[in-house]
Amino acid sequence: MTDNDKYPELREYLRGENYSDIQIDHIISEVQEYEAETRVDSIMDSIDSGHLDIQALIDDALKKMAD
Repeated sequence: MTDNDKYPELREYLRGENYSDIQIDHIISEVQEYEAETRVDSIMDSIDSGHLDIQALIDDALKKMAD
């Protein structure tokens, strides 16, 4: 799946609103950037609230790297 195929409903909606393919690609790119930033913010919020044990995550990542 390409990045642009990740949002078929959004692409269909934007086509229905008569946006060009170039405009749609740009809009979807912006949505993807927003989504990535939201994920990072969510992870950082989880760490700050104590719901995500960052040290356990680090330890697990390093253990997997060593295997």
